[in-house]
Amino acid sequence: MFFSRLYKIRSETMIAPELISESIPPLHLEDSGELALITMQEFNVSQLPVLDGNTYVGLVTLDEIINLKHLSHTIKSFQLPVRKPFVRDTAHIFDIMKAALDFNVRVVPVVNEDFEYRGLVSAESCLRGFAVLNSVKDAGAILELEIEQTNYSLSEVARITEDNDAKIICFYTNLRPQDGMMEITLKLNTTDVSAIVASFERFDYEVKAIHNDAEYTEELKDRYDGLMRYLNV
Repeated sequence: MFFSRLYKIRSETMIAPELISESIPPLHLEDSGELALITMQEFNVSQLPVLDGNTYVGLVTLDEIINLKHLSHTIKSFQLPVRKPFVRDTAHIFDIMKAALDFNVRVVPVVNEDFEYRGLVSAESCLRGFAVLNSVKDAGAILELEIEQTNYSLSEVARITEDNDAKIICFYTNLRPQDGMMEITLKLNTTDVSAIVASFERFDYEVKAIHNDAEYTEELKDRYDGLMRYLNV
Protein backbone atom coordinates (compact mmCIF):
# COMPACT_ATOMS: atom_id res chain seq x y z
CA MET A 1 0.00 0.00 0.00
CA PHE A 2 2.88 2.38 0.72
CA PHE A 3 3.94 2.17 -2.91
CA SER A 4 0.47 2.45 -4.44
CA ARG A 5 -0.67 5.54 -6.31
CA LEU A 6 -3.52 6.64 -4.09
CA TYR A 7 -6.43 8.92 -4.83
CA LYS A 8 -8.57 10.15 -1.96
CA ILE A 9 -11.89 11.98 -2.10
CA ARG A 10 -12.00 13.54 1.36
CA SER A 11 -11.68 16.95 2.99
CA GLU A 12 -8.79 16.04 5.35
CA THR A 13 -5.48 17.52 4.23
CA MET A 14 -3.29 15.36 6.49
CA ILE A 15 -0.28 17.64 6.51
CA ALA A 16 2.55 17.35 9.04
CA PRO A 17 1.32 19.79 11.76
CA GLU A 18 -1.96 17.82 12.06
CA LEU A 19 -0.03 14.61 12.80
CA ILE A 20 2.54 15.87 15.31
CA SER A 21 2.74 13.85 18.55
CA GLU A 22 2.58 16.59 21.16
CA SER A 23 3.50 14.32 24.08
CA ILE A 24 6.98 13.26 22.89
CA PRO A 25 9.66 15.84 23.77
CA PRO A 26 12.88 16.43 21.82
CA LEU A 27 16.38 16.29 23.28
CA HIS A 28 18.93 19.09 23.37
CA LEU A 29 22.68 19.06 22.79
CA GLU A 30 23.25 19.85 26.47
CA ASP A 31 21.22 16.84 27.65
CA SER A 32 23.09 13.86 29.05
CA GLY A 33 23.07 10.38 27.61
CA GLU A 34 21.31 9.25 30.77
CA LEU A 35 18.45 11.72 30.23
CA ALA A 36 18.18 10.63 26.59
CA LEU A 37 17.93 6.98 27.66
CA ILE A 38 15.29 7.74 30.31
CA THR A 39 13.24 9.81 27.85
CA MET A 40 13.28 7.06 25.23
CA GLN A 41 12.21 4.47 27.77
CA GLU A 42 9.45 6.69 29.15
CA PHE A 43 7.93 7.42 25.74
CA ASN A 44 8.65 3.99 24.24
CA VAL A 45 10.69 5.27 21.28
CA SER A 46 14.11 4.29 19.98
CA GLN A 47 14.88 7.57 18.20
CA LEU A 48 14.55 11.20 19.22
CA PRO A 49 15.34 14.51 17.52
CA VAL A 50 18.14 16.65 18.96
CA LEU A 51 17.93 20.45 19.03
CA ASP A 52 20.47 23.26 19.29
CA GLY A 53 18.26 25.90 20.84
CA ASN A 54 15.20 25.48 18.66
CA THR A 55 17.11 24.34 15.57
CA TYR A 56 16.92 20.71 14.54
CA VAL A 57 20.41 19.18 14.22
CA GLY A 58 19.81 15.44 13.88
CA LEU A 59 18.24 12.25 15.15
CA VAL A 60 19.85 10.19 17.91
CA THR A 61 19.08 6.50 18.37
CA LEU A 62 18.84 4.22 21.37
CA ASP A 63 21.80 2.15 20.13
CA GLU A 64 23.99 5.24 19.96
CA ILE A 65 23.09 6.19 23.53
CA ILE A 66 23.70 2.66 24.83
CA ASN A 67 27.12 2.60 23.15
CA LEU A 68 28.26 5.72 24.98
CA LYS A 69 31.12 5.00 27.36
CA HIS A 70 29.76 7.43 29.91
CA LEU A 71 26.05 8.22 30.09
CA SER A 72 26.88 11.35 32.04
CA HIS A 73 28.39 12.90 28.91
CA THR A 74 26.23 15.31 26.92
CA ILE A 75 24.85 14.52 23.49
CA LYS A 76 27.02 17.35 22.21
CA SER A 77 30.13 15.38 23.15
CA PHE A 78 29.63 12.73 20.49
CA GLN A 79 29.11 12.97 16.75
CA LEU A 80 25.54 12.85 15.54
CA PRO A 81 24.91 10.93 12.30
CA VAL A 82 25.26 12.92 9.09
CA ARG A 83 21.80 11.83 7.96
CA LYS A 84 19.07 14.12 9.26
CA PRO A 85 15.61 12.80 8.40
CA PHE A 86 12.95 15.49 8.42
CA VAL A 87 9.97 16.91 6.55
CA ARG A 88 8.82 20.50 6.17
CA ASP A 89 5.73 21.65 8.04
CA THR A 90 3.89 21.76 4.70
CA ALA A 91 4.54 18.05 3.99
CA HIS A 92 1.66 15.69 3.24
CA ILE A 93 1.31 12.39 5.09
CA PHE A 94 2.67 10.57 2.01
CA ASP A 95 5.85 12.66 2.19
CA ILE A 96 6.18 11.73 5.87
CA MET A 97 5.76 8.04 5.12
CA LYS A 98 8.33 8.26 2.32
CA ALA A 99 10.84 9.92 4.67
CA ALA A 100 10.25 7.20 7.29
CA LEU A 101 10.88 4.50 4.69
CA ASP A 102 13.87 6.22 3.08
CA PHE A 103 15.63 6.71 6.42
CA ASN A 104 14.24 3.59 8.14
CA VAL A 105 13.00 5.56 11.16
CA ARG A 106 9.91 5.40 13.35
CA VAL A 107 9.76 9.12 14.13
CA VAL A 108 10.04 11.92 11.57
CA PRO A 109 10.97 15.43 12.78
CA VAL A 110 9.03 18.36 11.33
CA VAL A 111 10.76 21.70 10.67
CA ASN A 112 9.82 25.05 9.14
CA GLU A 113 11.67 26.79 6.32
CA ASP A 114 14.24 28.16 8.80
CA PHE A 115 14.91 24.63 10.10
CA GLU A 116 13.24 25.46 13.40
CA TYR A 117 11.78 22.39 15.08
CA ARG A 118 7.97 22.11 15.03
CA GLY A 119 7.53 18.62 16.48
CA LEU A 120 7.71 15.00 15.39
CA VAL A 121 5.38 12.55 13.73
CA SER A 122 5.48 9.10 15.31
CA ALA A 123 4.67 5.80 13.64
CA GLU A 124 1.47 5.61 15.67
CA SER A 125 0.18 9.08 14.71
CA CYS A 126 1.10 8.45 11.08
CA LEU A 127 -0.82 5.16 11.06
CA ARG A 128 -3.83 6.80 12.68
CA GLY A 129 -3.77 9.53 10.06
CA PHE A 130 -3.41 6.99 7.28
CA ALA A 131 -6.37 5.03 8.66
CA VAL A 132 -8.53 8.17 8.62
CA LEU A 133 -7.34 9.02 5.12
CA ASN A 134 -8.33 5.56 3.93
CA SER A 135 -11.76 5.45 5.62
CA VAL A 136 -10.83 2.38 7.66
CA LYS A 137 -13.67 2.92 10.11
CA ASP A 138 -16.27 4.16 7.62
CA ALA A 139 -19.07 1.77 6.67
CA GLY A 140 -19.01 0.36 3.15
CA ALA A 141 -17.94 -2.53 0.95
CA ILE A 142 -14.48 -2.94 -0.56
CA LEU A 143 -13.99 -4.13 -4.14
CA GLU A 144 -10.74 -5.41 -5.60
CA LEU A 145 -10.64 -5.10 -9.39
CA GLU A 146 -8.13 -5.82 -12.12
CA ILE A 147 -7.79 -4.61 -15.72
CA GLU A 148 -5.06 -4.14 -18.29
CA GLN A 149 -3.28 -0.82 -17.89
CA THR A 150 -4.08 0.19 -21.47
CA ASN A 151 -7.81 -0.13 -20.73
CA TYR A 152 -7.71 1.57 -17.33
CA SER A 153 -9.61 4.83 -16.89
CA LEU A 154 -10.23 6.56 -13.56
CA SER A 155 -13.20 8.43 -14.98
CA GLU A 156 -14.75 5.17 -16.18
CA VAL A 157 -14.37 3.56 -12.75
CA ALA A 158 -16.07 6.56 -11.16
CA ARG A 159 -18.82 6.59 -13.80
CA ILE A 160 -19.63 2.89 -13.39
CA THR A 161 -19.82 3.31 -9.63
CA GLU A 162 -21.97 6.44 -9.69
CA ASP A 163 -24.29 5.08 -12.39
CA ASN A 164 -25.23 2.48 -9.76
CA ASP A 165 -26.06 5.16 -7.16
CA ALA A 166 -22.88 4.63 -5.11
CA LYS A 167 -19.94 6.85 -4.21
CA ILE A 168 -16.23 6.09 -3.96
CA ILE A 169 -14.91 7.14 -0.56
CA CYS A 170 -11.43 5.68 -1.02
CA PHE A 171 -9.62 4.66 -4.19
CA TYR A 172 -6.10 3.43 -4.86
CA THR A 173 -4.29 1.64 -7.65
CA ASN A 174 -1.18 -0.44 -8.07
CA LEU A 175 0.46 -1.29 -11.41
CA ARG A 176 1.97 -4.77 -11.70
CA PRO A 177 4.99 -4.17 -13.97
CA GLN A 178 5.50 -7.88 -14.68
CA ASP A 179 2.26 -8.18 -16.66
CA GLY A 180 0.98 -4.61 -17.10
CA MET A 181 -2.17 -5.22 -15.05
CA MET A 182 -3.70 -2.45 -12.98
CA GLU A 183 -4.96 -3.49 -9.54
CA ILE A 184 -7.76 -1.28 -8.26
CA THR A 185 -9.20 -1.17 -4.76
CA LEU A 186 -12.40 0.76 -4.06
CA LYS A 187 -14.02 1.58 -0.73
CA LEU A 188 -17.66 2.43 -1.35
CA ASN A 189 -20.37 4.09 0.71
CA THR A 190 -22.67 1.07 0.39
CA THR A 191 -22.66 -2.64 1.11
CA ASP A 192 -25.13 -3.45 -1.68
CA VAL A 193 -22.69 -4.01 -4.52
CA SER A 194 -24.25 -6.76 -6.68
CA ALA A 195 -25.30 -4.33 -9.43
CA ILE A 196 -21.94 -2.53 -9.28
CA VAL A 197 -20.05 -5.80 -9.60
CA ALA A 198 -22.18 -6.83 -12.59
CA SER A 199 -21.49 -3.47 -14.26
CA PHE A 200 -17.73 -3.75 -13.81
CA GLU A 201 -17.77 -7.27 -15.25
CA ARG A 202 -19.69 -6.02 -18.30
CA PHE A 203 -16.89 -3.52 -18.92
CA ASP A 204 -14.23 -6.27 -18.73
CA TYR A 205 -12.99 -5.56 -15.20
CA GLU A 206 -12.10 -8.73 -13.33
CA VAL A 207 -13.55 -8.62 -9.82
CA LYS A 208 -10.89 -10.30 -7.70
CA ALA A 209 -12.56 -9.94 -4.31
CA ILE A 210 -15.58 -8.43 -2.55
CA HIS A 211 -15.41 -7.51 1.13
CA ASN A 212 -18.74 -6.50 2.62
CA ASP A 213 -18.98 -4.22 5.62
CA ALA A 214 -20.53 -6.46 8.23
CA GLU A 215 -17.65 -8.92 8.47
CA TYR A 216 -14.63 -7.53 6.66
CA THR A 217 -14.74 -3.98 8.04
CA GLU A 218 -15.01 -5.32 11.59
CA GLU A 219 -11.97 -7.53 10.94
CA LEU A 220 -10.10 -4.55 9.50
CA LYS A 221 -10.95 -2.48 12.57
CA ASP A 222 -9.75 -5.29 14.85
CA ARG A 223 -6.44 -5.50 12.98
CA TYR A 224 -6.00 -1.75 13.14
CA ASP A 225 -6.81 -1.61 16.87
CA GLY A 226 -4.44 -4.54 17.47
CA LEU A 227 -1.65 -2.71 15.66
CA MET A 228 -2.28 0.41 17.75
CA ARG A 229 -2.09 -1.68 20.94
CA TYR A 230 1.18 -3.22 19.72
CA LEU A 231 2.69 0.21 19.07
CA ASN A 232 1.69 1.29 22.58
CA VAL A 233 3.37 -1.69 24.28
